[in-house]
Amino acid sequence: MYGKADLHIHSKYSGIGRLGKLRFLDSIEEPRDIVKTAKKKGLDVIAITDHNTIIGGLEGKKYEKEFDIEVVVGSEILTKDGEIIGLFLNEEIPKGLSAEETIELIKEQGGLAIAPHPYSPICKSLRDKIFELNLDGVEVFNAYHRDGIINNLALRKVSENYHKNPLAFIGGSDAHIVQMIGNAYTIFPGSSGEELYKAIKKKNTGYCGKNTPLYQAILWSYKIVTHSEKKLIKSLYKKNVNLLDYCLDSLRFYKKLFIILAGAIYIFTPLPIISGVVGNYYLKFKAKKIAKNY
Repeated sequence: MYGKADLHIHSKYSGIGRLGKLRFLDSIEEPRDIVKTAKKKGLDVIAITDHNTIIGGLEGKKYEKEFDIEVVVGSEILTKDGEIIGLFLNEEIPKGLSAEETIELIKEQGGLAIAPHPYSPICKSLRDKIFELNLDGVEVFNAYHRDGIINNLALRKVSENYHKNPLAFIGGSDAHIVQMIGNAYTIFPGSSGEELYKAIKKKNTGYCGKNTPLYQAILWSYKIVTHSEKKLIKSLYKKNVNLLDYCLDSLRFYKKLFIILAGAIYIFTPLPIISGVVGNYYLKFKAKKIAKNY
């Protein structure tokens, strides 16, 4: 019997993401909703891997019994060399360390170190450094990277070096909304978290899934903007205490009003679809440039 594990999921605790100069919420999903959706999609194990924090994973574990699914506490940690996913963690690991230091701290907790999207053109990735590190596995299939190039590059490179440096094959959805959960997953002998842990250590895993559909990427941006709009509108009702606060709040009020207007234009026009399609072509262009170097 083989189990299914989605080992790359983000919750509302992932904080602010960046794409160039753009700043945006990475995810707005509640850990309970993530666990509930994962069970509905037939997964046996999931890992909530928020950026630089294990809070989402710890909260998600509270719902294991309610939904009869195992939750691994994880984190996608930004190192000086690129991002590393730590699995089976029980303590926070600070960002900004070297890849070697980060992996050492993961291993000290008895955790596993995974390289996500190693050749990504949009995320901080380790590239060929994955073959110099004490990693347990590499994400050879990341559903969110839709270009069809980067995942193939990762699989080829890991396969070519397998005889010298065997690494477990990992699949992950990189889900930022619940609809994306399970788009890609890791298969392993068994169905429990413990069996998953052993399978990764023994390099006895595989991957399955599909690329995240474009409509889900568009839906993610729509949900993020809609959520931000609601929060901004609520914040406009703040009462002023004195003249200085009134002046400052007036400036903030008009700034927020402008942002709300811009958000409304985004929500109620074809902009989400246009930006999704344009972004898709841009990322494919970036992926081709990286692939040429390998």
